[in-house]
Amino acid sequence: MRYLTAGYSHGKCLIGILTDMCYGMPIEKNYIAKSLKNRRETYARGKRQKIEDDNFEIVSGLYNGKTDGNPIGVIIYNKKNKIKEFNYYTPGYGDLYGTLKYQHNDTFVIKERASARESVVRVALFSFTKRFLELLDINIESYVIKCYKEKDDKKFLKIIDNFKEDGDSFGGIFEIKIKNIFPGIGDYSDPSKRLQSLISRELFTIGSLKGVEFGQKNIEEIKGSEITKNQKILGGIQCGISDGNDILIRCKTRAISSIKIPTQTTDLKTFKKKYISHNTSDISSVFAAAYISEFIVSYVIASEILKFFPYKNFDKIRKEVKIWRKNAKKIIKNIKT
Repeated sequence: MRYLTAGYSHGKCLIGILTDMCYGMPIEKNYIAKSLKNRRETYARGKRQKIEDDNFEIVSGLYNGKTDGNPIGVIIYNKKNKIKEFNYYTPGYGDLYGTLKYQHNDTFVIKERASARESVVRVALFSFTKRFLELLDINIESYVIKCYKEKDDKKFLKIIDNFKEDGDSFGGIFEIKIKNIFPGIGDYSDPSKRLQSLISRELFTIGSLKGVEFGQKNIEEIKGSEITKNQKILGGIQCGISDGNDILIRCKTRAISSIKIPTQTTDLKTFKKKYISHNTSDISSVFAAAYISEFIVSYVIASEILKFFPYKNFDKIRKEVKIWRKNAKKIIKNIKT
């Protein structure tokens, strides 16, 4: 599978294309709408998410409630759709280096495209892959395990309120679990095709992500003799291939640079110093990133399943997956006994 997105954070719309989806997979538009709504309503959101309603249109790839085998085309319309032109940069955002690379001083062009707003169209596209997995009895869930320095989830809302009042932002840690996946997904022969490589590469398309790891916490402290007795410690992937255990992924996010606290910067056109303040940005990306990651990971797993079972019809794929599950379970059971 392949995907491509385009559009600006405050432009008319964002568009996305997803290719190579099979024929005949049932999915309702309400499923996509609910996915987008849940993305907007994660904790620690800013004012922007209260403005947007993520009105969307499926322009191809879906007919009478089923995928038709053609490229899936999605349009998401922005309610806040007036682009503000400016030439100052946000320290820690990266727009300064975008202008350096492309040799201009229109920093707004960088921010409009690099914005996390782009992820809304990927959630819409990957609603198809997430539903694909669910219909194969593979489920993905995520949960935040750390906000700033706090690990007690009962105190997360207090952390959010404190940072909101201060006009600051914070990072955190979340986990993703891929449940009921069968063995054999991924590859060992090409390092770039190993499952952990594919998943990590896509997860790092989330701008605030700074770390990805697989398996049990503090795995560096676990002895080899312990791993040989309990391979679940490895987090569901061995030698680049799923081993049939739940896949456990842990991700670390940084604090957002676009904060309400006045920050000194420089106008790259006039070279004058000035202070900027962002009033609509999120307080933290960790909750949104966790939710969005479910969809990103689903794209990777669905892509690998479609390679493993190279059929164009969903019913045929589902039938072959059931046969593979049964045979793989029998083989592994015979080896262990």
